[in-house]
Parts: sequence; C-alpha cells; structure tokens
Amino acid sequence: MTSDGDQETLRLRPHHIFCDRFLPLDALIRGEEFADAVNKVKELTESESDLTITVTEGPDRLCIACPDYKNDRCESKFGDEEEVRKWDSKIIKGLGISYGQEITVRALLELIEEKAPLEFCQTRCPWKRVCGVFGD
Repeated sequence: MTSDGDQETLRLRPHHIFCDRFLPLDALIRGEEFADAVNKVKELTESESDLTITVTEGPDRLCIACPDYKNDRCESKFGDEEEVRKWDSKIIKGLGISYGQEITVRALLELIEEKAPLEFCQTRCPWKRVCGVFGD
C-alpha cells in the first residue's frame, strides 16, 4: 500500500480485485504468509470504502506473498504468469476498467455487484467450482 498525501492506495491486479471477493480462503492453500496477506487486503477493503485501489498490470502485493511467486512472476501449476495475465485482461474487460485506473473500494464493489458473474467466470475460470459468485 502506498500513501499519496492523505489518501491511501492499494495496488491490486484484476483477478485479486474481483475473485478474492468470492473464493473461500481455504480453497487457496498457499501458506500462512499468503493467507495473512489476503486477510489484510480483505480487512482493508471491507472496512475502508473510500480506500483507493489502483488496477495493476502484473504482480501485486498478494502475488509477492504467494509461494508460487518466483523469479518476479507467477509460476503456479494452476496458471502461470502468462495465463494469469489473460485472466486479468478478461476481468478488466468484463468490469469495464483499465490498467492504471484508480477507483475506490465502494465504486469497485458496486461495479462487481452489477457485473458478476462475468462471462469469463461462467465459461473459462478454473476456480469456478469453488467460487461463491455462483452461490451455494
């Protein structure tokens, strides 16, 4: 998180902005450091509706806490950096946002509420079976 004067900014890549709202943490078995980072971001985004999120292209603070982050990139067996960047581009297209855009948590939540589930969620997402966007 960076500070721009009085305003705090959290830099997140698109699938962390969108998907972390729906995926149960226990589905993401990636260690305590990653769980702590996800919980911190969730706490911030659930309690600070005026917090500004900057839509980041490439790895963000959650990636760095993940054990699959190696050599400055995602090397997950579920989707490496190239695959994740494809997911990110589908998510920003579905939400109608762009890289570098700054948007408040409140505005993002309204946008997610309006747009979810995205076409990508329904057709291509590898986490679809555990995702809360489809309900229980």
